[in-house]
Amino acid sequence: MTLLTEQSIEGFLSAVFEAFRLKLPVHRIVAEEIYIPQLFEDTHPITTNPENAARVWKGIQKNAGKNTAFMIQAAYLSELPEMEISLWEYVKGIFTNPENAQNTLEPHTHAVFQTANKVRKEAHDMKGFVRFQKAENDLMVGVIEPTYNIVNLLAEHFANRFPNMQWMIVDVKRGLGIHYDCREIYELCGDAAEIPKIDDEFSALWKSYYKSANIKERKNPRLQRRCLPVKYWKHLTEMGG
Repeated sequence: MTLLTEQSIEGFLSAVFEAFRLKLPVHRIVAEEIYIPQLFEDTHPITTNPENAARVWKGIQKNAGKNTAFMIQAAYLSELPEMEISLWEYVKGIFTNPENAQNTLEPHTHAVFQTANKVRKEAHDMKGFVRFQKAENDLMVGVIEPTYNIVNLLAEHFANRFPNMQWMIVDVKRGLGIHYDCREIYELCGDAAEIPKIDDEFSALWKSYYKSANIKERKNPRLQRRCLPVKYWKHLTEMGG
């Protein structure tokens, strides 16, 4: 049976809850927005239930620890095909066979660990790749286009780094973003995640600083590409973004 969910971690956790409650024979879990019907496939739509999702989340933390819970979240944010079924098998193991749940020789467990590490690495790297530019009303705007859906993983870092500044980070690939207003963090999507008009003079000042601080004799393009992958250059102000 294929479980159809909302495309969110809460939707996935709600599906886990219902699969256990109803003892469903889960073949795969797919977000309804991207589901492509297959012949002779039985489907079961799952309504996202925040309370049920929270119960599963707490159960994961109790049985396997907070680090494992956040690793599951990171793997889900990869948006990779078939990751939901690997996550389902892994989470099922946490509740039914916790002693074997961390066995990385098991294919689904290995897939979850490997994917979570890739997502976490990109989120960590992106903390150094976000370039804020000034927009109207002193709002600072950073534009990113990451491989994985990591924008929410950046929120706490930048809220701690710039607690007294208004800023937003927009993932233009997905039309998602976060907005911090010196007090709280808000999630953005659709029109709310549109990029405000950028102050070109502010960007010019940063490019001028970067150029003046650059030491021509120490230029090393190969090392630069290794430490700062070319795929991120598009949104780096000093690279012309």
